[in-house]
Amino acid sequence: MKYIICFVMSLFYWLPLHAMELKATVNDTPISDLDIQNWSRLLQFQQPQKYGAMTKKELQKEALDAAIEAIVKKQTATAAGLKTTKEDLRQAREHLEKQNNLPPNTLSAVLTKNHVPENTLNTQIEADLLWLEYLRSQNVYLSVSDLAVDKRYNAIKKDLAAQGIENGHLTLWEMAQGLFSEDVDVSTTLESKTCDAFLEHIKIGPYPDSAQRGWTNPLQLPPDLMDLLKDIAVGETLGPLRTPDGVLVMMKCDIRSQQVMPSKDELKVQMEIEQMDVLSRRLLAEAMRRVVIEKKE
Repeated sequence: MKYIICFVMSLFYWLPLHAMELKATVNDTPISDLDIQNWSRLLQFQQPQKYGAMTKKELQKEALDAAIEAIVKKQTATAAGLKTTKEDLRQAREHLEKQNNLPPNTLSAVLTKNHVPENTLNTQIEADLLWLEYLRSQNVYLSVSDLAVDKRYNAIKKDLAAQGIENGHLTLWEMAQGLFSEDVDVSTTLESKTCDAFLEHIKIGPYPDSAQRGWTNPLQLPPDLMDLLKDIAVGETLGPLRTPDGVLVMMKCDIRSQQVMPSKDELKVQMEIEQMDVLSRRLLAEAMRRVVIEKKE
């Protein structure tokens, strides 16, 4: 029994030591391989398209950089006498829930479900809150002139007009489509009265995986196809169109207008945010040069 107890005790001490293998230090703050793992999960959760396709080595590098950046932000702001409160953190988490259309007080459950460490998110939030206060404390007056706003506004308007978008509104079509082989009679499909019925006909055809439905910008369609579709009313069908892949059938499901031209007030806010971002990157680079960062191979 003594040997079993000794083995269990040695395992108990080995596990946390193994999990806490040092990967880097920022001044006197350590970053362990467990920290890297936690930041990796957070990054993949926040931006799955960007970080989900990375190799493990690439992701670990990004996670280490994110961890270092958070520590530098906190150390720099703290050294300047700044701090956050539990109420600041609560409000920031509440804002995240609203931003992501989550019911109140459900962020913790969402994180747990996706295996994202809550402490790591809290660290990121605290670092960003402190850094924002630090930027404000620098007394840098950020101002965008009306002339600069007008110049950007007219450039955007000219660019949209070149794309065929007038009055700052883009018309979108919701289209359903699918493919059939040459020997299939598609008349029943083309007689469908709704998009749902239309797609159900395609799903029982020879190419069920070809059934698609989504919004598209007509200006991005081939000109010939756009000409065929522009006079079709919602609920009407088009086809059969012979293509190299098979017989294409389509239905226009809906039409909507989307505002793509920002107002001058919105544009001014956007330009001020851009200026703040430039300032943030400059001050962060300066802060990085002042700290001692040691990475372990």
